Amino acid sequence: MGESVPLEALLTHPHGLLICWPRWDVEAAEKRVEELARLGVEAVVFEGPHVVETIPVLGKGNTSLVLKVETRSGVRAAKVRRTDADRAGFDEEARLLRVANAVGVGPRLISWGQFILLMEFIDGPYLREWIRGLASGEAESLRAVIRSLVLQARRLDEAGLDHGELVRLRRHVMLRGGEPVIIDFESASTGRRVANVTTVLQSLFLNSNASSTIGAVIGLPDREILLGALRNYRKEMSEASFEELLRVTGLEKDFTFQALT
Repeated sequence: MGESVPLEALLTHPHGLLICWPRWDVEAAEKRVEELARLGVEAVVFEGPHVVETIPVLGKGNTSLVLKVETRSGVRAAKVRRTDADRAGFDEEARLLRVANAVGVGPRLISWGQFILLMEFIDGPYLREWIRGLASGEAESLRAVIRSLVLQARRLDEAGLDHGELVRLRRHVMLRGGEPVIIDFESASTGRRVANVTTVLQSLFLNSNASSTIGAVIGLPDREILLGALRNYRKEMSEASFEELLRVTGLEKDFTFQALT
């Protein structure tokens, strides 16, 4: 369990430096605390799988840190803009996350301001860690997760939203009660050709370090047949070409999530 620091104590607490990181400025830090308060945050909980300045956090990126926070409505994840970020605020990322949410993808957007983006807290492991812990008898669970992830990628393709980072699935998909959740839409775009389905399948079955584990649990599709189906889908993006991808990868069946709960 991480250390919970009330908002009113954050500016004087040693961990409070992460609110205004990596270049500390008292005035800038105060503005961030004020914005956290406006968004309903009551405390920051310093815990998570990543470490910044020896302090545990939920996430660390080139433009922001992700911190666990307590609000009047429950636990949330707060994306805090770094002081050296090349982006002015969170308006565009919030817009993109709303597009994803509209098709049932991504952590739920709660609210945002200039320095903070507040969203659903995903209490689960990264996909990579979950896959590493699988045994050979958990084939149905793995197929269910992969199928759900591919269907989410298809909905993003249909919505015209390209995530942009799904080639690195290990840090962009988490598990929520056994259901995969695509996270981190800061590099997403509605202005470029979508490649969510093809990138997810390539990452899982062709290019990922997880492929060996996946192969051991459910087997891998024939490489050349999969590449042909991927080329066809990339060209057409039709429902028929998508169904062919599901067939080639053995994901056409609607697997149950009962084994995961």
